[in-house]
Amino acid sequence: METYKRELINVATKLKKNGLVQEGVNKGSISVRASDDAFIISPSKLDYSMLTGENLNVMKLDGTFISQPSPVSRDSYFHLGIYREYPHISAIIHTHSKYATALCLANRPIPFITVGMRFHCGGSVEIAPYAPPNSEQCNNYIIEHVKGKKAVLLQNHGLVCVGETLPDCYETTEFVESLSESYLHALLLGEVKILEGEEGRYANV
Repeated sequence: METYKRELINVATKLKKNGLVQEGVNKGSISVRASDDAFIISPSKLDYSMLTGENLNVMKLDGTFISQPSPVSRDSYFHLGIYREYPHISAIIHTHSKYATALCLANRPIPFITVGMRFHCGGSVEIAPYAPPNSEQCNNYIIEHVKGKKAVLLQNHGLVCVGETLPDCYETTEFVESLSESYLHALLLGEVKILEGEEGRYANV
């Protein structure tokens, strides 16, 4: 358990250092599966620089807490739903990073435009329809849209990434934010070519 807590704190530090999260309540959430029936999740109302092994919450897949030393993030329930639904997923990161969130506000999914998306995202990055955060509908949209994918944009909200490990999940989060920046710039310049197939050929060739 302590190893997973240290891993989560390290990733939280990297997210903040690299500008993928903002200060205070707008930071998002991070979790890592610690056993078959429990996961560790960042709390609400604590800046990532304040995280310690003692103030992280540990939640069971039945919705109860093994330990709850800090305010519970409302994101806990879509994390819970993902872990219940997809046993292969062991890490989740939710951010409101600047460029990915811009696409969310414009309701713009990211089509398959670089071959790297196949490895980092599982293909294109779709937009899950808007629903109020922590509503049953919102949580269901997130769970539905990460099926077979590593990332999903939430309309008028932010980004959710999943992975088999926390480092893998962090890598996807960083990749999607960088790609979102490039995609936004490309849209300003003109037409963006879309790829298709395993070899990443142009869709219109």
